[in-house]
Amino acid sequence: MEQGNKDPQTVTRTGERAQPFNIQGVRTIALNNVLTRSGAVTELFRTDWSDISIEPRHVILATMNPGATTDWHRHTRQTDHLIAISGNIKLVLWDGREGSPTKGQHDIIRFGALRPLIAVVPPGVWHGLRNESGMIAHYVNVNDVPYDHSDPDNFRLSPEHGKAPVDL
Repeated sequence: MEQGNKDPQTVTRTGERAQPFNIQGVRTIALNNVLTRSGAVTELFRTDWSDISIEPRHVILATMNPGATTDWHRHTRQTDHLIAISGNIKLVLWDGREGSPTKGQHDIIRFGALRPLIAVVPPGVWHGLRNESGMIAHYVNVNDVPYDHSDPDNFRLSPEHGKAPVDL
């Protein structure tokens, strides 16, 4: 947030990506660290930001061991808003959506405490994360659909699909 600007509707964000994303619907929202006398404060998520297009319904904190990777996965209903809060995380995305104008394209986003941002992953886009830190990394996922343990909206890339489309 720009210092001195108190109106959240007129906040301008800096740090735009030099090149547009390859996958339709994937985007990032720059976050800013505000240095304080005792450290720093980073606003992670506000529903009154004009770039936020969901009503948050579920928030999780994930921990990744050094060098760990998640499975390739996708959701059919939920939109993920991923925010790395410690360490350095590589997010790899691949568009396997039928009928998508960007089907087959991939994107890579690197983010963490030193590069605070929200990575928006639309429904249907395959994605996986790798902790590129030599330490434990954490990220927060804010999404618009609560996790349903009896009917999970979480599909993993199975061995019969062969090799993942992009290396994590």
